[in-house]
Amino acid sequence: MKEHHFYSSKMTSFILLVISAVFVYLYFSLDQDRYSVFMVVICNLGFVLFSLGLIYSIVLLFRRKPLLTITDHQIIIYHMFAKPVSVGFGDIVSFYVSDTRHRGIKTTEHIFIVLKSADQEGKSSPFNQQSIQVDILNVKTKVLLDLLQTKLRDFNQQNEAVSGKID
Repeated sequence: MKEHHFYSSKMTSFILLVISAVFVYLYFSLDQDRYSVFMVVICNLGFVLFSLGLIYSIVLLFRRKPLLTITDHQIIIYHMFAKPVSVGFGDIVSFYVSDTRHRGIKTTEHIFIVLKSADQEGKSSPFNQQSIQVDILNVKTKVLLDLLQTKLRDFNQQNEAVSGKID
């Protein structure tokens, strides 16, 4: 049984760290007495946002655990501040790639896992899926999607062979 582990992309984490650090530095160098109350509130909200980005990027840079593990039987998605989610290949229908764009620029990319639904008999619902955020991983989306589809196909073929031998 071969496991594939995927970690956070150090380059993405470093870019987030630099951008957040620049904005936090600019906040401290800003003379807030010269601006209106509205601008001060906006600057404070920006400071909070970029401080959280700074903390998040530092956590990603020093994280030693994988963010995604793929085995022959399941996918384990590790979240930064929540419990890991385990999805067995027996519960998976398919995978598809989706990205979010803002003014034509791709901001995030996910691989969605469409799960089987016992209640709806094959009809997919937006509530029976999981997602893998690919843009923070150290792997290309196409490579990961190909690996996932290969593992799903192999798992389904193995189950068909086992069920055929039992009959």
